[in-house]
Amino acid sequence: MAKRLKYVLNHFLILLLLPSSAMSATYINYTRVIINEKARETSFTIYNEGLKPVLLQLWTEKDNIFDRPEEIKTPFIILPPIFRLEGKTSRAVRIQFTGDQHTLPADRESLFWLNTLEVPPVADSKAEKSALQVAFRTRVKLFWRPTALAAITLEESIKELHISLSDCGGKRCLLVNNNSPLYVTLMDLTLNDGTEIKQLPDDGLWAPLSTKTVVLPKNTKGEGTVKTLSWIDDYGVVNTYNY
Repeated sequence: MAKRLKYVLNHFLILLLLPSSAMSATYINYTRVIINEKARETSFTIYNEGLKPVLLQLWTEKDNIFDRPEEIKTPFIILPPIFRLEGKTSRAVRIQFTGDQHTLPADRESLFWLNTLEVPPVADSKAEKSALQVAFRTRVKLFWRPTALAAITLEESIKELHISLSDCGGKRCLLVNNNSPLYVTLMDLTLNDGTEIKQLPDDGLWAPLSTKTVVLPKNTKGEGTVKTLSWIDDYGVVNTYNY
């Protein structure tokens, strides 16, 4: 298996950062994975909706997307890291924290990434052998949540967002300040004049205790006051908060 995966990394066309599993036969039952310090581990299920078996490799990383899995060191292990998944089946996978929690901040969440590489089966027919072989790679957010934050909810974090109007090099913009120790993911903002803002920096991800700017469209009327915003909770569900 390891030799074949190494061959894939060198010779196959790999599609990175897929926003969904629409082109892939496999998917994880979560859009984000959260490990609490007290539990130190969690599990998720990966499904193969295709008819044929696939070879899967899973690993974690922290913003080193282009490094090979064997070159990456994180405080997590995945069990099993490599396996074959038959068509129309699923399998539970465990991920454990094996590092020293004191090396990570105790007052805020830490973000890592869970990667899945799906390798298609070996081509059988002549037509399949002449076709382009594509391996699919997906990334899912992996959050390490310290014990000190156990009582804090994302809903509370959303309520603590501070949004103010500012000038950004001659353009009107919103300063969005995440005052909480949790990562916050926003989908879109709707202003009082009805303007919808869907293009947010870093795909709408705000790190703990961070501020980002959102440039207002030129046709924005009034003071650019936010009326509603959509945000994603721990279960991947989109919620709406009204100001």
